[in-house]
Amino acid sequence: MNRLFKIINPLIFCFLIATTHAQDKSSHEIGFIFGSASFTTDYGERYDFQSNVGGNVGPGFGLVYYLNFTDYRYKWNQRTNYFQEHFRLRSELSYMQSNLEHYGIYAETPSYAGEQLRAMHGKTQVFNVGAQLEFHIVDIVDFATRHYAKLNFSPYVSLGLMADFYNPSLKSDLGDWREDPSVLYPKWAVPGAVDVSAGITGSLTWGAGTRLRLGEYSDLLLEARWQYFFSNWVDGLNAKPDPANKYNDWLLFVHFGYVYYLN
Repeated sequence: MNRLFKIINPLIFCFLIATTHAQDKSSHEIGFIFGSASFTTDYGERYDFQSNVGGNVGPGFGLVYYLNFTDYRYKWNQRTNYFQEHFRLRSELSYMQSNLEHYGIYAETPSYAGEQLRAMHGKTQVFNVGAQLEFHIVDIVDFATRHYAKLNFSPYVSLGLMADFYNPSLKSDLGDWREDPSVLYPKWAVPGAVDVSAGITGSLTWGAGTRLRLGEYSDLLLEARWQYFFSNWVDGLNAKPDPANKYNDWLLFVHFGYVYYLN
């Protein structure tokens, strides 16, 4: 629990500072997102396309809230400053999950080691809560007030932090790996290399996307977001002695969304 507070406290502090700064000059939006999350973990070969992009993919969806630092609806003619008119804060509660399989040349070999890899089937679930700061190239006031008929797109980049609850699982077609670890591929058969306990970690996010004007009070969005976890246990595997075990788990979340303007 203390670990969770250490992750969430900075997010709460940043949100409170931003909210206090905005005061009555702010405007608010809510929405939902849905898409596909491609997990890159210890499952599969590092540079194999199916391992990193095409194979270990699952659904993701969530709720989003936007805090704008300017009241673009009712005070659109009272211009403020560059930061308030190009940045917005996005808070998010989301869920992602994927089945995890081994892909690549090592899993395709006809040897017993290849059979061990093919027999391993994992799954992980991730709940995220956090915030991202978005930078919009197009002036937020100009886009949101609909004063320019040809201004239909608002591209942006984002940077943020998440607190993440993960819950992995693992099974093998060759038998119960808990009773007989030898059914696993050798580097995961050693003590301490597998831990399918649920846990809490943090993550850094970086994204790029665009809004598409839909109606007077609503937008569609399309975004691709990279999310790097501060832990290598999100998938339940962590072969620490292996020199190939260099990076923590991460994912790419490509999603669509709908945003409604509250004021």
